[in-house]
Amino acid sequence: MRLLAGLMLASIAFAQMRSITLAGKSPVVTFRVVFTTGAAADPDKPGLAHLTAAMLAGGGTRDLSYKQIVDAMFPMASSVTAQTDQEMTTFTGATHVDNLDAYYKLFRAMLLEPGWREDDFKRLKDEASNALRVGLRGNNDEELGKEALYSALYRGTPYGHYSTGAVSALEKMSLDDLKQFYKQHYTQSNLIVGLAGAYPADFLERIKKDFGVLPMQDSTPTLEVKPRAMDRTHALIVEKNTRSVAYSMGFPIDVKRGDPDYPALLLMQSYFGPHRMSGGRLFQRIREIRGINYGDYAYIEYFPRGMFLMDPSPNLARRSQIFQIWIRPVEPPAAAFTLRLAAYELDKLVKDGIPVDDFDRTKEFLGKYVNLLTKT
Repeated sequence: MRLLAGLMLASIAFAQMRSITLAGKSPVVTFRVVFTTGAAADPDKPGLAHLTAAMLAGGGTRDLSYKQIVDAMFPMASSVTAQTDQEMTTFTGATHVDNLDAYYKLFRAMLLEPGWREDDFKRLKDEASNALRVGLRGNNDEELGKEALYSALYRGTPYGHYSTGAVSALEKMSLDDLKQFYKQHYTQSNLIVGLAGAYPADFLERIKKDFGVLPMQDSTPTLEVKPRAMDRTHALIVEKNTRSVAYSMGFPIDVKRGDPDYPALLLMQSYFGPHRMSGGRLFQRIREIRGINYGDYAYIEYFPRGMFLMDPSPNLARRSQIFQIWIRPVEPPAAAFTLRLAAYELDKLVKDGIPVDDFDRTKEFLGKYVNLLTKT
């Protein structure tokens, strides 16, 4: 009997929601509600996690239409946005402390009392399909190459599809599919609440009480993400009638932020090709000396929307990461040479390491720049 009681208590403790707070003097109160579930949980219906999150952040509640929500938030200069990745679905919002009660009432209802209206569903499904057809396939060759690389490396695993989904799968989805995904995965055991700013002392407890209506436990088995071993070089060519070539190349790595080797790997990446910076080895050899293209960068973590960002977005944690080189854009006559040059520079780095002077310079820079990377 004691053993049974102990197991019950352990189960309840495991299912409790988590919270991260940063109380301060800022009059802007920031919300970040994360559910540790995402596209990796919808392998049979690619896009289901994305569309479910879109319905919460971009649809009405049980009592209010989406237009009424937008009209109510407009005077507050506030909104709610959603970001869906393989293992994290994040809802973000911010408001002035003077509007906190009114804003939170809307924010809470959107996540806990969704309206599941058919017109919202059709609108958001069309938006997701257009984002794939027009935004990704038609207008963003560089992002398309990066996501094609991920799909190839993780084929046959829960990461084997783009987080926004597939057009064919989206077209077949129903509202019932979204309701079932929400019921199964939007649970207290998956929930992390982030709160920052000059919020009242008892506000976090109010949030915990409200979100306590969610189911306790997600019954889905723990994900197994094991990319296939690579015994040789593979190439995936996405052919398009375009004026330039963009390269994404890489391989899976075991190192994540909590691993002892992560700081060393971050220093290597900062030396070799930091995002949007001109001091990296790749940038210097390909653009600075030869003037071949615009950007040449390296990554040790998933970094989507790179052409629009200076720093990586938070809340994209994955249990499997990749080392990646991103070369963009290259005119076709120089494409083969640029690929060989990038591969040569990587091979040289692996064989020879980082020169001592460059190591010291990079270490000093990174010791300061890491504060910017963690500013949010």
